[in-house]
Amino acid sequence: MCEDEALRDIIPSEALSMFKKLISKDIGIACDFLMRHYRNEYWSRRVGTMPSLRRTRGNYVIKLPNPKPITMAVSNVITVRRSAEDFIDEPISIDDLATILYLGLGITGWTQAYGLGKYPLRAYPSAGALQPIEAYPVVHNVVGLKEGLYRYDPFNHALETLKLGKYNSLMVDLALGQDHVGRASVVVVLTAFYSRTRWKYWKRALRYVLLDAGATMENIYLAAIGLELGVRAVGAFYDNELCRFLGIDCIEEFPVLLMLIGKEARGF
Repeated sequence: MCEDEALRDIIPSEALSMFKKLISKDIGIACDFLMRHYRNEYWSRRVGTMPSLRRTRGNYVIKLPNPKPITMAVSNVITVRRSAEDFIDEPISIDDLATILYLGLGITGWTQAYGLGKYPLRAYPSAGALQPIEAYPVVHNVVGLKEGLYRYDPFNHALETLKLGKYNSLMVDLALGQDHVGRASVVVVLTAFYSRTRWKYWKRALRYVLLDAGATMENIYLAAIGLELGVRAVGAFYDNELCRFLGIDCIEEFPVLLMLIGKEARGF
């Protein structure tokens, strides 16, 4: 730990006093609190080249249909939105999935930014428009798609096929044995590609990618409800095992949420 003299010049005295109180209780809370009071490290910094927004992970690409119109008024969607308790093991359509992915985190426009003449704008608000959230649909029961793991490519509104197979039982295991996970038609794994946001916001980046993920989650909720489908967010899973399944490193990119989508089981 730094000496008091080294900290006094950059941290307000009241913040330093609070840090000393917190450190004896929880080092994580103490360090988080201290980070928010560093006078010389609060603002953003950009180091090196901005990480690319465009990625390719799978060679076999499936073009998705255009999103369906949602006729339910947004005020109704918001007021009736609830998390599904469980799902009927029945299919949804590829059109439904395409609509949810597009309205959740698709590219909805273009602008000029970061020295680029054509810079994408996404359906979810993002800190610095750096768009770190990625979507990996694990398909169990979607008409028009084989079971397997895919990655959503927002630039082409398409799915990259990563691996085919029946993975609903595996998803239950990865989600700490929550059996309703296996009955969802699709589990969309949301990940944060952390280095994109860290490039600009450094110590603030973790907060910002989680806020971005929350905005994406709500978009998916509203899109699914508007299509009269069940949806549920799950935050409990084994990180390392899920990262291995997705083929990501759990450092530069890590999972944040599981979005379960399917036909809701009523009467619970």
